[in-house]
Amino acid sequence: MSQLGQEEPVGTGRLLLTTAIIGVLFAVWAYWMQPGSGKQQPKQQPAKEATAAPAPPAAITAAPPPAVTATEPVQAASRQTVTLENDDLRLVFDNKGAVLLHAILKHYKERDAKENDDLVSPLSEAMGRYPLRLLTGDETFDAAANGALFHVEQSTREKGASAVTFTWADDKGNRVKKSFSLPPSGYETGFDAELMRNGKVQPETPVEWGPDLGRLSAEQAKDHYFQQACAVMDKEGQYERVLRKKVDGAEEASQQAKGPLVWAGVSTNYFAALFIPDKSIAKAQVLTGAVAADMKKVHPADSYLSLAVDYPGSGKLYLGPKEYSRFKAMGGVYFRLLNWGTSNFGNAILNPVCAALLFVLKWLYGICKNYGLAILLLTALIKLAFYPLTQRSMVKMKEMGEAMRKLKPQVDRIKAKYKKMPKDMATRTKMNEEMMALYQREGINPMAQMTGCLPMLLQMPVFLALFTLLPTAIELRGAPFFFWIKDLSVADPYYVTPILMGATMILSTKMTMTTEMEGMQKALIWVMPLVLVYWCLFAPAGLALYWLANSVLTIGQQYLINRQVAARQDAAQRERKSTPKGPSKPSR
Repeated sequence: MSQLGQEEPVGTGRLLLTTAIIGVLFAVWAYWMQPGSGKQQPKQQPAKEATAAPAPPAAITAAPPPAVTATEPVQAASRQTVTLENDDLRLVFDNKGAVLLHAILKHYKERDAKENDDLVSPLSEAMGRYPLRLLTGDETFDAAANGALFHVEQSTREKGASAVTFTWADDKGNRVKKSFSLPPSGYETGFDAELMRNGKVQPETPVEWGPDLGRLSAEQAKDHYFQQACAVMDKEGQYERVLRKKVDGAEEASQQAKGPLVWAGVSTNYFAALFIPDKSIAKAQVLTGAVAADMKKVHPADSYLSLAVDYPGSGKLYLGPKEYSRFKAMGGVYFRLLNWGTSNFGNAILNPVCAALLFVLKWLYGICKNYGLAILLLTALIKLAFYPLTQRSMVKMKEMGEAMRKLKPQVDRIKAKYKKMPKDMATRTKMNEEMMALYQREGINPMAQMTGCLPMLLQMPVFLALFTLLPTAIELRGAPFFFWIKDLSVADPYYVTPILMGATMILSTKMTMTTEMEGMQKALIWVMPLVLVYWCLFAPAGLALYWLANSVLTIGQQYLINRQVAARQDAAQRERKSTPKGPSKPSR
């Protein structure tokens, strides 16, 4: 019988055997569980990923993890281009910096051009500065990210949209990701951006569009009717436009635009490139730089403009034409991009008029298949629409003018009578009273002529709308008329339509003038046609064609009015001659 504390030969052997087995198991466990073991590595991968997850705020404050653990290097082995394409748009990307090399519009090109319009300016290649590059303000970081070769992954998303994702990361906690998706049609491109710097995820990714937008020709650079690139934005329902600054030297001029901004972008006369994020843009920066002399061959202007925005993660880009129907369907104030009014008040008046005129113009084009003919027909329709309003007032003006012409000798005698008297207020008052007495005696209201201006004032919104619409309508870009007019969106190369327009306006003026017009009044009537001729010399041919057609129709209308007035006067004269003089005096 064994007692407690006594050693038993059999129990000691078992103890030694158990100890040996435990030692072997411990050695095997230590070997399999060491970090360098290849067989155990898959089981340790989740634990390794867990260490890269962000720590709670308290842990970050106490001991922030090294940035090197936040990212693993990701980059491509070689440089390559990637193309996304649909029925309307072709986008070509470069994986160096994940930037946009070309944004080609399949349905738009300049007349006689071999290639379609590209919204990426040739200045980008000349400067090595392409749209959608990073612009954080940290030159070292920006140089590294924009010069990096991004890893490329292409895919197809729902509804047939083609997509590409560019990813780059280093071992210092820096990571950039840009994703693009293009639906089967349209000009809207899905755009998502992610940025991590020094191991910290950034809420916005600063990206830039520019320099400028599309190709600028030498003719467009000199054309005052052509809107060069400017920054545009929607500031919570208020449309704003920021023009470029004048710059001297190599340093760029900066203009800050504080948000929140619903969207922001760059716009020209006919096209726009817009950032449209899901969340509002906190701030934007408009940069203006001087164009170097050796780069004016590709961009014949003194300056260029670019726009940098703090892009808040996800959203889309609009890269396409400025079409009213498309912008109207998008809602908001996108239609303001057409610049139909220089202010919110002016736009509220002109926008519905411009929209109606554009609708009729396109409808007429659908009938005659020529925008020049459509402009002529539209001008005739406007004349017909206002004819009842203008006819009566113009007849009154003509009749009053004739009546004033007959009274001119008497008016001249009154003026001559008081000309020799002292030139003081009393003399002038007496002269005016005598002239008013003459008008009352003859049944003439000299102020009645002013009523003829009322129809003109009522037509002013239409005139202003056409003056605004025709130079900016993308429908007229490259549209021919006949003979020497090959493009209604540029000036008449031989100035035929402006000169003819001036001649017809002078003829129309002579038909409406009365002999009592003199001094400044007569000078203004002759100066107006000359001013309009000067404007139309450099205006788009479509606008000059409208003014010419309007002047010709005015001549025809004035001819009918003159005949009507003459017929009334003849009838009145015959009536006076046929009216009995009364009973004759009895003879004595």
